[in-house]
Amino acid sequence: MFRALSAIVAAIALSQPGLPRQTAERFATAIQREAVARGFDPFTAVAIIHFESSWVEDVISPNGEDYGLGQIRARFVGACRKDKSPKDAPSPECQAVKDALLSAERNIEAMGALIEHNRKVCREKARSTAFPRWLASYQGRNYPKQGRWCVPGKDTWKVIRFQQWLTQKLGG
Repeated sequence: MFRALSAIVAAIALSQPGLPRQTAERFATAIQREAVARGFDPFTAVAIIHFESSWVEDVISPNGEDYGLGQIRARFVGACRKDKSPKDAPSPECQAVKDALLSAERNIEAMGALIEHNRKVCREKARSTAFPRWLASYQGRNYPKQGRWCVPGKDTWKVIRFQQWLTQKLGG
């Protein structure tokens, strides 16, 4: 979905008012590129990042698994997939993936790919590509052992409400 860069910057400013405009523009450019390429609303990416990282580009989750703005789980990306211990003893190739995920542009690109992947998972497993479903999958709310896929939870609805609020505030 296309939204003007100025609208995405405004959404980021509503999410994180203290973020320098130049930084917001850099993030917005990457979000717009991925949203257009992969067919999702840029305000969705803003809402995800709002809750995942609060716009801290180089944040790593307390458990050491999730990286950057979109809190991408590194063990499922690139060379880290092949590592026996990507968290505690990453290969040099896996460490390079982790380092790259701390770049906003690379992280947002990975987030776009993950959104696309989760839509496919939910289409296959839950027979739905509805926003709450794929967002739940993005958030790791799949339970393969129980045969439950793409199950929205409390945090899923927080992101959705924030995305809806941004849309209401800035126009649909």
